Amino acid sequence: MDYFKWLLGVLIVLLLSIVALWIGDEPALITGQVHPTYETMRTSGSKVVASELGKWVGYLFGGLVITIFVLTIFIGAKRKNGIGPIRYWLAAGLIAYLGTYHLTIMAYWKYAGSDTTTYFLGLPSATAWVIYGLWSVPIITTMAYVFKFDEWIISPQEIKRFEELVKED
Repeated sequence: MDYFKWLLGVLIVLLLSIVALWIGDEPALITGQVHPTYETMRTSGSKVVASELGKWVGYLFGGLVITIFVLTIFIGAKRKNGIGPIRYWLAAGLIAYLGTYHLTIMAYWKYAGSDTTTYFLGLPSATAWVIYGLWSVPIITTMAYVFKFDEWIISPQEIKRFEELVKED
């Protein structure tokens, strides 16, 4: 599989999402509003998630950025004979990260469109998804690298060859 073509495709869609936001109508009252209680504090307006274009393009943008991160890991893990078994761990990490990202955004949209706040382990639900979810998901790929580095990334034979090349200088 040519991951560079996938990366190019994702970057083109990312560019198109930026252009869509650029040419779309700017919602009123979205930034720099005076806070109702603390006049020295600025806050975003109540119309931030009211713009359907901005909401969905922002959602797409975030998902594409996550995809770019994982695609670059795929590119870095590629070897002469392909990627090998690490591709399953990377794919699982991508799916888990995108799934958690989706749940985070859905929780935020629910929070933004409601007068009540639901809490999970002491945090608003969207914040809890970020803290307990998005921050934890990279453990999947980290564990794959930690426990399978010698098999999947660089073998003992490759390390030996590298040391021989270093000695020649």
